[in-house]
Amino acid sequence: MFGVLTPCRHRLGDELADRWRAHLCGLCLALRDGHGQAARLTTNTDAVMISILTEAQYGGAATTTRAGRCPLRSLRTATVVTATDPGIRLAAGASLTLAAAKADDVRAEQRLGLAPHSPMRSATARVIGSRLHAAASNAPVVDVERILLTLHRQPEIECTATSLGEITDPSGQACAEVFAATADASGVPDNRADLAAIGYDFGTIAHLLDAVDDYHADALDGAYNPLRATGTEVTTALAECRDRRDRITERYSRLRLDDDRLLRAVFLDGLRHAIARRMHARTRWPATRPPDFPDSWPYPPPFPPNRRFRDRLGPFLWTGCTGRACCADHWNHCSDKFTGPCCNDDCGDCCDCCDCDCT
Repeated sequence: MFGVLTPCRHRLGDELADRWRAHLCGLCLALRDGHGQAARLTTNTDAVMISILTEAQYGGAATTTRAGRCPLRSLRTATVVTATDPGIRLAAGASLTLAAAKADDVRAEQRLGLAPHSPMRSATARVIGSRLHAAASNAPVVDVERILLTLHRQPEIECTATSLGEITDPSGQACAEVFAATADASGVPDNRADLAAIGYDFGTIAHLLDAVDDYHADALDGAYNPLRATGTEVTTALAECRDRRDRITERYSRLRLDDDRLLRAVFLDGLRHAIARRMHARTRWPATRPPDFPDSWPYPPPFPPNRRFRDRLGPFLWTGCTGRACCADHWNHCSDKFTGPCCNDDCGDCCDCCDCDCT
């Protein structure tokens, strides 16, 4: 499963998490029932959001049914959105179309020398791509051929384009088509223009975040990366993502929606989290010591600023369990402060394990 949006159950709460799972499992089962077990591998969290977006526009709850046990649900049954729901039909078409376009992109990159030569990868993409094209063509709720034609230009554009906007344009146009189709599927044509603009910005963000994620790996493999090809810094690309996210939020407020609690949590909050996660991963200490950084502390610290809790846990356990926190100056990984030994030199000698008065 893949996608830019990765909602967390703990942030959604029980009610919204159950609704999210209903759309996710509904899409997975719709792909299975319509195109076979292998089609379930194309399940895309961004496409699930398309189903949620459609539901939020037409008002009322999506039609649901009871699904059987599934290993991915710990062999539990679940309430899922039916395969005939307009949002699920559109999401299934989007998932298959995106997967078919990806297979075409792999073959084109091999042909044009934009990726390392791999006969096995090219042959696999050719076989899978033909099946995905056939499956995607059966999705009448979205103009598959138009979207694939738009994305088919991507490799040729990458060979000649000099600006980042030219390179991300096909992704933006393809997503604009899908987002606008949700207005048609839900019978709210007034939303179409704003949704097309939102989709264009979302497609651009998805393309940029993918380039950010692959930035170093592409350099090692000798593969094409739009940021390196245009001389764009990662920080500049992430700033562009923030600007487009702000435009999405502004246009979102103009949409005619019914119950948008789940959509807001998955789309707006998920998009903000996706961008923040990439920015956080690339945060570095300044080259020179900041004026407010204590002179007595080592610089730079052996960890990035503004760490997550999970990134603090390992160093904290190491410092505490090895005894370093008791007997030596050390970094407090809870507060990120450089502190002295906890025992204040009252630990006795190294062979006395009973004289430590740590408080």
